[in-house]
Amino acid sequence: MAKDDVFKIDTRSFDKSLSRIEKQVLPRAQAGLLNGLALAARKSLLAYADKTIQGKPTAWTRKGFVVDKATPESLEAVVRIQPQQAGYMTYLINGGVRKKGDVGATPFDVLTDAPDSEKNAFGNLKRGYLKRIARQAKAEKTKRARLASKRDKLRAAGKPTTPARWAANNASGKPGIFFGRVGNQKGYWQRAAKRDGDYKIKLLARMSDEAVYKPTFRWDETISASVRSADTAKLYSGELTRALRKLNGG
Repeated sequence: MAKDDVFKIDTRSFDKSLSRIEKQVLPRAQAGLLNGLALAARKSLLAYADKTIQGKPTAWTRKGFVVDKATPESLEAVVRIQPQQAGYMTYLINGGVRKKGDVGATPFDVLTDAPDSEKNAFGNLKRGYLKRIARQAKAEKTKRARLASKRDKLRAAGKPTTPARWAANNASGKPGIFFGRVGNQKGYWQRAAKRDGDYKIKLLARMSDEAVYKPTFRWDETISASVRSADTAKLYSGELTRALRKLNGG
């Protein structure tokens, strides 16, 4: 072999192959990894919501937890809540002031307190409680108005009004419910029941023009814990394999 013999390797095909891997496989694998982490975080958030929201979140609330997936062109995956559901969840996640007319409040009032027996371990009100007592109060108000009208007619006719009294028309014998202001507190109240000559009313739900909330839903912490617990090396390896297989037509 002459001393000036030169060996050369044509690396153009290798460079071209490497370029394809860099431009196609790696971004796809990275996007897949981000999406896997984001979807796992969404799953953790829903599991946390199941534990912290009394009666578990409704299908409508769960539908609001979404992931905007990453793509090879845009390596960013976002876990977020849809705007309508966010109007409800924001007070649990960020705290803040809810006012009458806001999501989760009535057009006239905001619930600010209720008996501890009607709350879960996280201080959230049991689902349907306010609607139930509001419905009872409305039905009772209508019934009492009818009985009052009937008593007026009986009185005008010179007849006893006892048959039109509430006690005679309350088969259950349970104290009624009304909405109103007692002292400086507005809300739904359970009417007095006579016990040993003592009459007491019970506040069932305090209502105000606004309510101040402290954050109770650990959004950021739940996502961080989910990411920390993930086996990112294994996930990324799987995504690389998948992207290579797709590149080779597999």
